[in-house]
Order: sequence, then C-alpha cells, then structure tokens
Amino acid sequence: MTPVFDRARVDDIDELLRLYRRVYGAAYALPLGTEPAVMAREITSDLTTWMVAREPGGGLVASIVGNVDPADRLGKMQGLVVDPACRGAGIAQQAVGSMSDEMLADGRIDSVYATARTTSTSPQRICLRSGFRALGFFPNLRKAAKHETMVLLARHRDGVLERRHPVDRVPAGLGPIVAALDTAVGMPVRPELVPEQETPSEQARSSGVELINAPEFVLRRFAEVMEPDRAFYPFHKPNMLLAATDGSYEVYTHLSISDGYCTLIGAAPDPMAVGPHMDQLIGQLGNFGAFYVETLVPLHAFDELSSLLAHGFLPAAVYPAMRRDGELFRDYVVMARTMQPLDFRGLAIDAAFRPFVEQYIDLWKQKYLNTIGVYR
Repeated sequence: MTPVFDRARVDDIDELLRLYRRVYGAAYALPLGTEPAVMAREITSDLTTWMVAREPGGGLVASIVGNVDPADRLGKMQGLVVDPACRGAGIAQQAVGSMSDEMLADGRIDSVYATARTTSTSPQRICLRSGFRALGFFPNLRKAAKHETMVLLARHRDGVLERRHPVDRVPAGLGPIVAALDTAVGMPVRPELVPEQETPSEQARSSGVELINAPEFVLRRFAEVMEPDRAFYPFHKPNMLLAATDGSYEVYTHLSISDGYCTLIGAAPDPMAVGPHMDQLIGQLGNFGAFYVETLVPLHAFDELSSLLAHGFLPAAVYPAMRRDGELFRDYVVMARTMQPLDFRGLAIDAAFRPFVEQYIDLWKQKYLNTIGVYR
C-alpha cells in the first residue's frame, strides 16, 4: 500500500530523529532533524506545516517541512527526507508537489523557495518538475560530512513574476547572472552594465572590532537600531554583533557554529559605512568559525553591490520578485564569499543551473586566479 501523508505530531519526534539518522547518519547539521525541542516547537507552530508519510503499520518513511513568514509573504520548504528503502516510489515528488501547492494556495505568501543537495540531481529535478525554477547555487554552503554545495529554487504564485520593478543599471560583474535570470524568468528591462572599479577602495583604518556573542541582547539591539525596510532576511535572526570600537558601525549576523554558515543580516548606520572595513570583518568571522558568508542585496542597490564585488563577494543566486515594494516586487541577489577552497568534484547539478554555476566560476577565476601580474 502507498504511504499516506498527514501532519506530524509531537509524539513522532523520536521516530523522526531515527528517520533523519537513517538518511544522513550523524552528519546532519540542521536542528530540524537533530534537536527535539526545536522539532516540537516547529510541529506546534501556526507558521509551520510539517508533513510525514506513514506506512500502513504506522512507521514514518518520509518527512517535509514548510515554513511561512507572513510579514514578508515568503515560504520556505526544507527537511525533505525519504527512507532509503522507499526511494523510487514517487514519495518525494508527492511531498514537494503537495506541500508547495498547499503553501501557495492559502494566500499568505507570494513565493516559496527551497534548497537542494548536489550529491545527485534527483532532489533538484523533483523540485523542477513541481514548478520550481532554478535560480542559482551556494558553493560550500554548509558543512555536513564535508562542505556541501546546494542549489536554490523558487516557485511563485501566479501573476507575481509579471509585476516586478525594472532595474536601470547593475555592476558589470552581475551581467552574466542577470542574463541567466532573464533566461529563467524574463526581465522587465535589461539593465545597463556599468564597469566597476578593478580594485577595492582603500581599507579604512579602524580602532578595532568587537564581536558580541549574546543572542538575546543582539536581537533586542537589532530591533532598536534597524529600520524594518533595511532588515530583510527571511527566516534568519541575528545572533551575533560585530561593532567598531569607535562606534562607527555595527554589523548584525547569524552564524551557525555547527556548520560554519553565516549571513550578514543588517548594518548600521547603513551597509555602505561597512564597506571599507569588510575584509577586517570577514577575517574576524573566519576566526570565529565562519566558512561561508552570504548577504542578500536588492538588485537595484548599485553602490552596495559594487562594494561587495570589490571585497570578494560574488553573485551566486538571484531571487526574482522576492519582496513586495508598493504594487510591484523587487529582485534580490545572494552575494557569497567562501573561505574554503572550491571543490566541485563529484557535484551533480541539473543543466537548468548551468548558467548560474558558470558565471560564478568565471568570476571566481577572475577574482582569485588572475595570474597576469606573475609574468611582469
């Protein structure tokens, strides 16, 4: 008999832990499959839909989680696992299709996104067959058994992609990823490509950087300092603060010590105040365990994108119509910087992601393997 999907219950947690361990062994880094208290909170949350597939005898053979951020009208689909003994029966396809259909149908969100592993193309193609679009990839995103590369996909509610703000210009380094986005979903207007500076601006002298690892204090400070329109990072809350000792800037981050994943969520007084100090900040985060750092930037934020490019961040993914602004929607770019050597051996990535991967590799080579000066 075909397993039946229904809502997860708190008394399923022990069996869910065993299911995730059967699939990932001891390498799974996310709390959804490792921390009972977090799992119980998610299962009982009004903003979470946790579905499991049960065999006729009651055993769990699959799990998938959908989260909703009603303020930003975004959904996230994660945690898909299928018991190895049950693969090939269409259970994963049923889970992804049903979950994304349900999340987009209730009117609370405009799009839902997912990341997929690159150990095989199967999870990517399951999402693609369910109406998701390829939007990029994240090199060395998380550390499991090793630093894994993931891909980004998203599915939009009908009519959303046709209601996007045009972008007049972007730094030339973003030209290839804009072209990839145009191929994937179309662009209202192809922006002008403006050459950026070849070298980063001179690093400002700073009296030092303090790293404050006090999650509750950081969250309160973030709410006090950051204005809502400059504090957009769905499903992420800051847990660390990097502050200049002279008070000139503050940077709010979320760092997962367990796998080295770090996001730059917001900066005060504004992101441009941080630019001259960026290399110093990245070094401090690396010392504290960050292997991969990303930040989310509006595609129209020309100066901020230019500054990030100059300091080693590269466009890895782009999310069209990610956030509503008035009657239309804004596109966003994921700018990434990895502190680990890139190793793409063994990657299995569907051809739909090829333009995003190729533009990143080309930019990475230009940035870090420019050997012209060696022969002067």
